[in-house]
Amino acid sequence: MHFSILFASAWLAICSTIVSAFPDVPFTTSGRWIRDSNGKNFTYVGVNWPGAADTMLPEGLQYQSISFIVSKIKSLNLNVIRLTFAIEMIDDILDKGGDVPILTAFTKALGSSNGQKVFNAVVKNNPQFSASTTRLQVSHNANINLIRNSDSSMQVFDAVAAECAKQGIYVHLDNHMSQAAWCCSTTDGNSWFGDKYFDVTKWKRGLEYIAKHVSFPR
Repeated sequence: MHFSILFASAWLAICSTIVSAFPDVPFTTSGRWIRDSNGKNFTYVGVNWPGAADTMLPEGLQYQSISFIVSKIKSLNLNVIRLTFAIEMIDDILDKGGDVPILTAFTKALGSSNGQKVFNAVVKNNPQFSASTTRLQVSHNANINLIRNSDSSMQVFDAVAAECAKQGIYVHLDNHMSQAAWCCSTTDGNSWFGDKYFDVTKWKRGLEYIAKHVSFPR
């Protein structure tokens, strides 16, 4: 069993955009139904965007820009993406000194030659990214207020959320895997509490980290 977690639509860095793009949030649940802030039922009509595989990055950016991909989703009259992430990414942040630049993520997963090629293609299609771009966590050397106000592209997951908010697409965050890998099987070590890679304490910690990262200010 793989577990998912539902949040409203995007990151704290783009809250002002969210308010204008999604006037009927936050969502609540009532039995089987998702309800908007007016009490009306809301129906998800969406698509998966995998981000829990070995690079721990939303996939396909070496082929198209984030804005193009989101626009294609929008053109199909879909209203949500199910954006997957791996607990291993949070473990890296909390246990290994912070998030890594995306080039490091690519070279670790694909090797130095292929990793560099994919990184170059990603940056060509998404020129807002650079050698300092990380997956999720803001760089320790970055100006947090500047990023929150104008430059969420410093993190790839935040850039995806920002573009989705801009185009009126909700984001459903899905903790798809514990160890980053292509999903799935019942024997991959990720399937149930206490499996080889399913550390329950780290799983709960990872969900808490993501929840705080995307939560609205109170």
